[in-house]
Amino acid sequence: MISSDLEGTGLESGAAGWAASAAIDDAAAVRAVIEAYGDRLAAADVAGVVSQFTGNAAAMQPELETVVGSQQLTATYDAAFENMRLDFTFRPDDITVQGDLAVVRATSQGTITIRATGETQPARLRQLFVLERVRADWKIAQYMYQQMPEQSGGGCSGI
Repeated sequence: MISSDLEGTGLESGAAGWAASAAIDDAAAVRAVIEAYGDRLAAADVAGVVSQFTGNAAAMQPELETVVGSQQLTATYDAAFENMRLDFTFRPDDITVQGDLAVVRATSQGTITIRATGETQPARLRQLFVLERVRADWKIAQYMYQQMPEQSGGGCSGI
């Protein structure tokens, strides 16, 4: 009897509104992780970059072995930052959140500067991020990128 009295009173639409608001908050939090990742790349902050990932995250790079876990990620970013400066702006093209998982399809544009020569190369990449909610925070669990199809030769040869 009570449930029939509540039907159509706005309780259902209120719950739907709350769920939509939570999804928007999650999408904003996921977007913030991707932005923080880009900021830490530009700062060559290895610890900051690795802190955006889960402890057992995997990064899949073109023509290189997949790296898994914080130790391998740290070694990979150490080597990358020793050899190059990366400055990218990330643009999420799609963010999908389902429970404690999120998928982000993104593009980025920026420059890669080779430290040994000072040579700067433009680069456009597309990325796929899978994030997991770890306690209350979103973290990157899987990351894959590749050059945009129109870009041939040169470009990014490491994270």
